[in-house]
Amino acid sequence: MTTQWAVDVISCKGSSYEIGKQMAQGFRKTPRGRAFKRRKERRPFAFSLKNAEVALGTYAPNIWEELHGLADGLEVTLERAVAEFSNGRLRYPARGCSAVMTGGLYGRNYDFNVRQYDKILAAIKPDGINASVGFSDRFTGRDDGMNEHGLCVGLHYVNDKKWQPGLVCILIVRIVLDQCATTREAIEMLRRVPHGLSFNYSLIDASGDAAVVEASPTAIEIRRGRQLACTNHFQSPELQAYNRRVPGSHRRLPPLESWACAQPVEERLFGLLNSSKSPVFDHGYAKGSGTLHTIVCTPATKEMLVGVGGDASPVRVNVADWSGGAAIHESKLEGQLGGTLKPFDPKRRVRETNTGSKNVFTGTNLANAKFNNVNLAGASFDDINFANAVITNNCNFDGMEIAGVSVAELFAAYNLNRSKSNS
Repeated sequence: MTTQWAVDVISCKGSSYEIGKQMAQGFRKTPRGRAFKRRKERRPFAFSLKNAEVALGTYAPNIWEELHGLADGLEVTLERAVAEFSNGRLRYPARGCSAVMTGGLYGRNYDFNVRQYDKILAAIKPDGINASVGFSDRFTGRDDGMNEHGLCVGLHYVNDKKWQPGLVCILIVRIVLDQCATTREAIEMLRRVPHGLSFNYSLIDASGDAAVVEASPTAIEIRRGRQLACTNHFQSPELQAYNRRVPGSHRRLPPLESWACAQPVEERLFGLLNSSKSPVFDHGYAKGSGTLHTIVCTPATKEMLVGVGGDASPVRVNVADWSGGAAIHESKLEGQLGGTLKPFDPKRRVRETNTGSKNVFTGTNLANAKFNNVNLAGASFDDINFANAVITNNCNFDGMEIAGVSVAELFAAYNLNRSKSNS
């Protein structure tokens, strides 16, 4: 799938009520917003306005106030606004996401259904609440983002089969951005709030302290470290019973872990995640889980690289400047779903093309192959079986990468480990 893609940037400042009203007014200026009044009202099963008020009053009173402004801005009843845009037994379909925290950076792809995506990057500065920039989900929620303290957080769907009464994922991300300044504070918050579904939450703060919180409705496990990767399954042995059969999640994890070890620079990490040829870029748009946006954050400087679709030219947003009073000049982010290259077609198991001097091999079975006196400089391999392949002498691998890491780096790491083991 390759099609033009655009996300609106909405900036709001003031009281929580005013934030809600400004979000609604900004949304109503978009084509989707102009069609909103014609949309049929959605009322979740067993919705209770009182229950939603109690939940938000306990954990996020600012969001309850924001909902009043949202209702007025959309010109709908408070009950409808709360039913559709808060914690009221809303269904949150499966989504796939990949994140890596390394070298003080936070990199993330968000994979979801095109039709259910807000298409809004929200920059908000509510009175008395942390300023933040993040991708909106049903206006009051966030899929991911960074706040004025440099704290970054993103959600990763795991399972919805063992639901219990609690807060939904997108509100939990928003609460962390609104109320926490460090990874330690975020972990304490995530331990305290009730989780309705099973999700991973990836975190890093301005000091480089990173963590993955594996949260189920009944138990929480924490993974800590300076080099972490996260997809859509729990890694802790104690939570394995909550995992689905999700091979894509397990397939995306190794390249993310290799990038975490390599500690690429900001622009390089963005390219590794957002390239349409990346092993973690999802082309499953027709199945409701294609890559919609990529962010790479530098928490120490409060800066974000943001791109939508694939092979994007990222826009730089400085959250510190925004919270200090500067404007975000972009009103729209534009890109292309699927990027500039066509995804692999499983009906054509072997494909070889020339792109300038760069050879691209996709879906080729190279099991038991032998490479001798071969120049693979700049070659690109995707979905290849290299089982039992043998590489002998005089092979030039200049510029070649495996799972986003250069072969030269892999050889250097291997030689270093071998020298340590022999000493």
